[in-house]
Amino acid sequence: MRFDILAAARINFPWRWLLLWWLLAAMLLSASPAHAVKVLVLVNDVPITDLDVQRRMKLQDLLGMKFPSRAQARKRALQALIDDAVLEAEARRIGLQLDDTRVEAAVRNMARNMGGMERLKAALRRKGLDMAFLRSYVRGQMIFRALAARSGRKISAKVDDAEVEKRLRRILSDPRLKGIPVWHLRQVDLPVDDVAPVMREQVLLARAVEARQIMQRYKGCNSLRKAASGIFNVKVSRVIKADPRKLPAPLKKALRQAGTKRLVGPIRTPRGIQLLAYCGAERLKPKIPDKARLRQQVRAALRQEKLGRQIEQFMKTLRRKAIIDWRVKRS
Repeated sequence: MRFDILAAARINFPWRWLLLWWLLAAMLLSASPAHAVKVLVLVNDVPITDLDVQRRMKLQDLLGMKFPSRAQARKRALQALIDDAVLEAEARRIGLQLDDTRVEAAVRNMARNMGGMERLKAALRRKGLDMAFLRSYVRGQMIFRALAARSGRKISAKVDDAEVEKRLRRILSDPRLKGIPVWHLRQVDLPVDDVAPVMREQVLLARAVEARQIMQRYKGCNSLRKAASGIFNVKVSRVIKADPRKLPAPLKKALRQAGTKRLVGPIRTPRGIQLLAYCGAERLKPKIPDKARLRQQVRAALRQEKLGRQIEQFMKTLRRKAIIDWRVKRS
């Protein structure tokens, strides 16, 4: 009779030990460096992790905060988390108590502005966040206001009409608002595919003859497909919007000379023969809000800039009291 060593092992290996072994393996795996949470900075021994920053970035996005780049958004999220830890430490140091009911009231007010509590919760879930994370954000905002008030510092900003007009003139004088020139071009390709090298030159000459036939029939951009009809394997593009400033000078000159009634070519390319059509030009200009609305936006932006400077000055005084231990290179 065959001796089944595996069967013997199963009998002699209690299931409790097997379960313990799996639990131990799972604990070791979760504690391995590849799965560890990366600590970026310690603020008074409170760790701020990479996961915290990712979640704060999601909250910033949910609250409609806009940044020029993802790197800027990450930098702002990390600084905000550091400041929240600094504020909590200062609140404990001076014995500042913040009533949880006030935090809840602020959260409810935020929910009303977002269409109700259920919609707010659903929006948080879509971002992988929860109400506790939102409450911690709201709490940080309220602690800041309370500490600023207790210090006697008034965080406010007044914007004069002269400041608004000066910024408005600067915006409206931006050369980019004058628009950029755009040429409308179309491309005709007569490809030379699957041809033996010894025959390629002859086929290119034949395709050039066909291209000249198209040029003779051409009477403007709208006639391009008709002019190319009857010729085998011709590809006519849709209108291509091109920046003439980026075109090679010889090509730009040739298109100008051809105008809208003649084609430029035949042009040899690595793929075969090509023709180009100039179909006209336009100037693309960005849409500018009416001056009254733009003036309001400028005033709001100036106010936010002034408030931001005052907030930063106040936070600098608090950060000096904290022990901030960076575990990664500061960006």
